[in-house]
Amino acid sequence: MVDRKVGYALLRQCGWLAATPQEFQDAVLQRSNFYTIGKGKWIYRPDDEGDGLWGVVDGGLHVILTQGIIAPRAGVFASTGFWTGEGSLLAREPRSIGLRTTRKSQMVHLPGRAFLSIAAEQPEAWRWLGLLTFFHMVGALGLREDLCLRDPGARVVASLCRMMNPQWGGPSIAGALRNTEVTIDISQTELADLCNVSRSLLAHLLAEMKREGLIEPGYGSITVLNPEALEKRLSVLS
Repeated sequence: MVDRKVGYALLRQCGWLAATPQEFQDAVLQRSNFYTIGKGKWIYRPDDEGDGLWGVVDGGLHVILTQGIIAPRAGVFASTGFWTGEGSLLAREPRSIGLRTTRKSQMVHLPGRAFLSIAAEQPEAWRWLGLLTFFHMVGALGLREDLCLRDPGARVVASLCRMMNPQWGGPSIAGALRNTEVTIDISQTELADLCNVSRSLLAHLLAEMKREGLIEPGYGSITVLNPEALEKRLSVLS
């Protein structure tokens, strides 16, 4: 866990907020509430009434998807720098996804009324809200393309690569954090389901990557030991 000052500095360096002007960043962080939330807690559930934006300072979430034929289901893992909630603000509709913590996490919440007050002072705030939607659209399209790869090994590696960054959507932290170990909170059953592969095949693929020193499977998690090497493996497979 990090203190609020360090956490806010992280949010200024990665994800959606980092792609916005400093004046907007200041307004968002000044009006946001800071929370520490235990493991396995719902931030909100699908169809809950929407109220503003949530961002991950430290920790991790499962994004619960609701739009498929078989739903709801855990989608992807998201961590520091991930923000969401803009859909309900723009459409004035209930939540279309759910968020549930996968570990003890620190998060910020910008209530809807707080965003509207920012937008009254900074009309371009609506542009930055649209930018968040754009990042999510690009991420969803990328995930769709990854899951259409014919090679099952490529689908697994591509999905891990998509989730191993400190954030999901938007610019990443540059420099020192680029090639550090990253732990992704996802079980082998969930990963097999996401990538449309059998559990036995996934176990074989993970064992192979472990022998190569790329990952270390854990209970309900996978630690990527060498992100850069994993990305290179994807380029060979695809």
